[in-house]
Amino acid sequence: MHHPESQLSVTLDMVLSHYRQTHPRVCYMQVGAFDGVSGDPIYPLIEKHALTGFLIEPQPDAFERLKANYARFGHSFVFVNAAVAAHDGCVPIYVVKREADGPDWLHQIASFEKSIVMKHAAEVPGLETMIQVENVRSVTFETLFKELDIDRIDFLQVDAEGYDAEILRLYDIRSRKPAIVRFEHKHLRSREHEQALRELIDCGYKVATCGGDTLAYHERC
Repeated sequence: MHHPESQLSVTLDMVLSHYRQTHPRVCYMQVGAFDGVSGDPIYPLIEKHALTGFLIEPQPDAFERLKANYARFGHSFVFVNAAVAAHDGCVPIYVVKREADGPDWLHQIASFEKSIVMKHAAEVPGLETMIQVENVRSVTFETLFKELDIDRIDFLQVDAEGYDAEILRLYDIRSRKPAIVRFEHKHLRSREHEQALRELIDCGYKVATCGGDTLAYHERC
């Protein structure tokens, strides 16, 4: 008999604890870091697991808060004010105007697609009038790895409001092989999510889904 309440759920904390048994130094890359705190799955685990990392956020206001929120950690982190894309240059993103009022998460829903932002219209009356287009710097993973002299990433975290599957594709999981991959899938089409899962599984990862996020782990990486 199936009892959902008795099923084990794998958490990021558990996976990091297991990985650190053989890899005590863990470096992560976070695509879509926002302010580094609001609804962030990594922030509560930084000191526990002695994490270091590269945090990427395209929205200027959120980026400044991100740096301020992480100031207490010293020089363990590198911050990049840009959007990851297929080319270096500039890209338009849909953001909520900084003066707009609404739920705490309102300014976290910036996306390359207006339709993704508008998914929240039922919860935010007048949302369409709050949206504006901003042009932000775009950068490829190849440029990031070269400019920041990155040798290895143990953990890739992605929260890109509907662009997550494309970010995984651009990262090239098969060649860069981060041991841990975590991404938001709730805005992905079923086909996109299934394709991302298939690619991870084909690369030897074990995967688990929890709510709107997917966690993948390859302990031999």
